[in-house]
Amino acid sequence: MGGLAGLATLASESDPSALEEIGSWGYGEEGFFYPFLARGSSVRVELEKSKAPFFLPKSDEIELFREDSFGCLLSSVSHESRMVGFFLIELDRPADERQLLLLHLFCQKISGLLKKENSRPAFIPEQNLNQKDPLGDLLFKLGKGNETHLEKFRESGAICISAPSSSGKKTLSKWIQKREFPGRPILTVSILPEQSSKLEKALLDWEKMAESGTLILENSENYSIGQQRILYEYSQRKTGKSRLIFLENPGKKPKEEFLYFRSLLDGNRLELPAWKEWAKSDRASSVLPIFEEVCELHGRPDLVLSGEAIESLTESDSCQNLEDLRNAIEEAVLNSGSGEIRNANLKKEGPKGISLPDPEDLDLRKAVEAVERQKILLADKLFGGNQIRMAKALGISRGSLQYKLKNLGLG
Repeated sequence: MGGLAGLATLASESDPSALEEIGSWGYGEEGFFYPFLARGSSVRVELEKSKAPFFLPKSDEIELFREDSFGCLLSSVSHESRMVGFFLIELDRPADERQLLLLHLFCQKISGLLKKENSRPAFIPEQNLNQKDPLGDLLFKLGKGNETHLEKFRESGAICISAPSSSGKKTLSKWIQKREFPGRPILTVSILPEQSSKLEKALLDWEKMAESGTLILENSENYSIGQQRILYEYSQRKTGKSRLIFLENPGKKPKEEFLYFRSLLDGNRLELPAWKEWAKSDRASSVLPIFEEVCELHGRPDLVLSGEAIESLTESDSCQNLEDLRNAIEEAVLNSGSGEIRNANLKKEGPKGISLPDPEDLDLRKAVEAVERQKILLADKLFGGNQIRMAKALGISRGSLQYKLKNLGLG
């Protein structure tokens, strides 16, 4: 068709509401983003409503990749009366009738293929349909959550979860996201940019990438006045914003307070109790979901957890929080032979290691420590605790191994 550059998008399999690039040509390694096609923009609305290709001349608002491009040709791909993708082609002259017709027929062909693929749209992920999360259900109950909290989250796009460290804040926040907006992208952020311009740009960039995603923002009690103001103003936008879930540690008075931001957090808040305050039955209910998740992660479907092991794990002095519980279970799974995990397989002292972080978490240090911990546990199992052989297999000195064992709470 004589295009200078262009791209093709289709609905993302992980997020049916978002479009992702499936092919492009004519760009550099970094590609190119077209701001005028962001969700909610006038061009995007026109593209979603249009049933035929149309041409846009280059202008101050219509910024293109190639300097020698005169404009761009756009056409949507539809499925069941909604846009599930589009093509963009930069041209060095206005589009002629032949180009318009070719692109129209091509997009119709793709729409027809999507219809044949499945009676239900193929881009709705199976795992998000009727997905159960007993641990999330339990945490929501413990936080005295009700439908009002969820309604406010749907309407305002913001909620705050307050709980001691490692008490299930992130698990609950992801349960809320998956329950209310299944399949949408989610990202956990531990540290925000200090500069206002960088924070504003980061929010807009995430919005462009994820469209209707959710940000989990940790340690909101530590935010500066400037950060609070920007997040509050962002939350008040009526359209095009991502949802915000704030995580706070109770008992810590904010160093700086922006009144409207604190009102936003207090207006829709869930408070989780510390592990030691849980009823014994609730602790027991949390063990099996974590055990099943760990067994699946390590490919150990053959294992079962005995009643005495569950009893031991729910004792108040055995684990101090959910992270300790997961670490204890993970260590028992990695060190088990086969069959049933009994009380004797569990360490009597509460582990102080670090669990495998979620893939959405932006904390490289935690990820490295988690991988180190699992490798050391595996070496310990293979060599029966012989530190000389463990160190040799891991490619580090015995002194380094001993330091890591102590630092990761493994010995």
